[in-house]
Formats: sequence, C-alpha cells, structure tokens
Amino acid sequence: MKNSQIINEIDQLLENYCEGCFVKNQLRKEKGKSKAHQFCINECTVGEEIKEAGNKLYGK
Repeated sequence: MKNSQIINEIDQLLENYCEGCFVKNQLRKEKGKSKAHQFCINECTVGEEIKEAGNKLYGK
C-alpha cells in the first residue's frame, strides 16, 4: 500500500468517526484535552485502526 493511500485511509477514519465524536467531546469537557486524547489512542477502536495505519507508514 502506498503512503498516500494510507494517509487517505487515516483521513477517512478521522472524518467519518472522529469529527464530532460525542465521547471525545464529553471527555474534553469533563477531564481535559489530554485525557480525551489518551482515550482515543488507547481505548477507542477507531483510534486503534488509526494507530495501525500509522504503523504501516513507518514500516512497523
């Protein structure tokens, strides 16, 4: 898979699932930006997919 395809995949995931995410917005209000970001990276299934796609970019 080409890097541009991987980047497009990540963009699609962010656009379709992350923009306007209720959970992320609620966590930001209640616990702050850092906690919301940690949730997205470590607990959200979409975040896991984004992380996997990012690993493809770096050959991991």
